[in-house]
Amino acid sequence: MGSRNAGRLRTALMVLLALLVLVAGCTLPGVAPAETDAPGVTAEGAEPTAMQSVPMATEPAAVPTATAGTPTEPPATDAPAAADVLAGATGNLSIRRGPGLAYNVIAFMRSGQQGRVLGRNAAGDWLYIERPDLAGSYGWLYRGTYTSVQGEASALAVMTADPAIPAYLRNRTFHPMRILPGDFILAEQFDAANNEHQVNPGSYEAYDLNVEGDPLVFSQELREGQTVEILTDGLHNSYSCPG
Repeated sequence: MGSRNAGRLRTALMVLLALLVLVAGCTLPGVAPAETDAPGVTAEGAEPTAMQSVPMATEPAAVPTATAGTPTEPPATDAPAAADVLAGATGNLSIRRGPGLAYNVIAFMRSGQQGRVLGRNAAGDWLYIERPDLAGSYGWLYRGTYTSVQGEASALAVMTADPAIPAYLRNRTFHPMRILPGDFILAEQFDAANNEHQVNPGSYEAYDLNVEGDPLVFSQELREGQTVEILTDGLHNSYSCPG
């Protein structure tokens, strides 16, 4: 009787143990676990699969534009050799920092002088030349009445320059001023809309229109980027520049 009860107890214990094993998800000794497909897990020692890289779209490299301000060497181009094109002066001409009157004068070409032409602007009315007074230095010459050209300048490279820096002349007096060259009027100080004028680099004079005889009250050269004030009128009154 006691042995039967012990046997029943052992059986119950074995059943209970089997149930506990199933609930815990464990495997019995000697039984291999089932294989699983775990994403991202690789076998030990294996190289991981590299993610395929997609090349980024890129813009093509910009083609540099030939520029000319005051370079020390001529640009390399497929244009005719500079020795093939010459510009000469039949009068005294200005050589400027860029192709336009808004650029500073950096040198002169005297009547009878010549310079090698290395390029031109798109319109062909300005030539990029080697300065006759300073070998290895360059500037822009206007192709006007007093400019002669030998060779095919139209076949030369088209070149550009950085933009000119504006210059301004401003009247700070209480009298209107006539400005030469240009022959324009700068209004009085209190007329802010009309007392300032953008000008090209060069020499300017101001004449007081409120004083008999229009006396000269101002004479000065302006350069790129300058704003110059007229601070004295024809009666010798001096004006401070308002902040």
